[in-house]
Amino acid sequence: MNFALGDKLRVDGDDFEVIGIISYRNRMDNAMWMEYKIFSHTLRQEKWLSFDEEFKEYSVSQVARGNVPTDGYHEVDRGVEEVIGAWGNVDVEIGDTANFIEYEDVTEEKIISHEIWEDGLEVSTGYYLDEDEIVRTATGGNMASGAYNSYQSSGGYQSTGYQSSGFTSGGTMSNNASSDSVKKIMKLLVTLIPILVIFSAFKGIAGNSTPSIAKYLDKTSTYIYQTSITGTEGEKADVYMTYYDVDSAAKDIIAGIDGKTEDVQQNTEDGDDSVAILTSKEYCLVYTSEDGETLVQISTRKYAYYNDDDPYRSRTGTRRYYRRYYYSRGYGSDSGTYKSSSSPYGNYSDSTLSSNPTDTYNTYAGSVRQSSTTSRTSSGGGTSSGK
Repeated sequence: MNFALGDKLRVDGDDFEVIGIISYRNRMDNAMWMEYKIFSHTLRQEKWLSFDEEFKEYSVSQVARGNVPTDGYHEVDRGVEEVIGAWGNVDVEIGDTANFIEYEDVTEEKIISHEIWEDGLEVSTGYYLDEDEIVRTATGGNMASGAYNSYQSSGGYQSTGYQSSGFTSGGTMSNNASSDSVKKIMKLLVTLIPILVIFSAFKGIAGNSTPSIAKYLDKTSTYIYQTSITGTEGEKADVYMTYYDVDSAAKDIIAGIDGKTEDVQQNTEDGDDSVAILTSKEYCLVYTSEDGETLVQISTRKYAYYNDDDPYRSRTGTRRYYRRYYYSRGYGSDSGTYKSSSSPYGNYSDSTLSSNPTDTYNTYAGSVRQSSTTSRTSSGGGTSSGK
């Protein structure tokens, strides 16, 4: 069942009106779902109704005030949600993205949603519904009708238009194209199709290589650039801040590169919980700063080989782990690559780091790699609260 702007709904016994609609796609598995912004004139409350028909998941939630602890909850879904349609009183546009994590309590009834948009973290709380607890009591119009009334937070109503490309203000495709224009378009397609085929083939080949953590951090709004540390040999390390905790950030980065890691391990000593991620070309450290923020330092392995400087605003245990991990996991093979020049690790005197075959993050990377080569199953992110 799909709803339109202006539809009247009875949700869990309360009456609401649909004042905004967002259509989402999860970039991680291409699952899609709808979010309906609903308003109760009686309660004077805005809520979000999540409707996932494919997985038969329905929930209602509200944006929370302040921090909401997730103690007693467990993670059930995560991904990158992309806005593919937006109508009415919503503050997103087509193409906007956010990283999200969904949590459930032990009863699997209550939910907490974390969404990290470009302008910060949004937390929502809510609960699941049965389909029969959502009833349309009156029809308000059609999403593609071209004009509709949308509730404004400041009060009153305003007329707006359909945002999706390809529609005129009347909701239909324009039919004024001349036959000459059509011929030109067809000629252009004939030229472009072979190019697109070649590009797709090249992309498939390139997809076998290890994705770049640096590029993922740079293009994802979850991570906010802080500074760069300049080292020798023309190399540098970039530092990002995130609202995720260390666990969520490490898993997000691993998933962001399709689990294509060479080695991953979390520190279990010195009261430190840093997670080190080594790929064929990069060294990444996810850690808690001396100020309590979650930071991510990313560099090439060449930087790590020639520079053993402390990670930015790091604690003592983190600094030690940063060096121990690289020396134990990366230095040996890198010394064969960069042997023409000396490395500060040539005088390394600390203990080496034993491998942990049951490390949570190494296991997680393996499961992500497996998922990227098979069809994934997912709840579809259908509990996400919208924006």
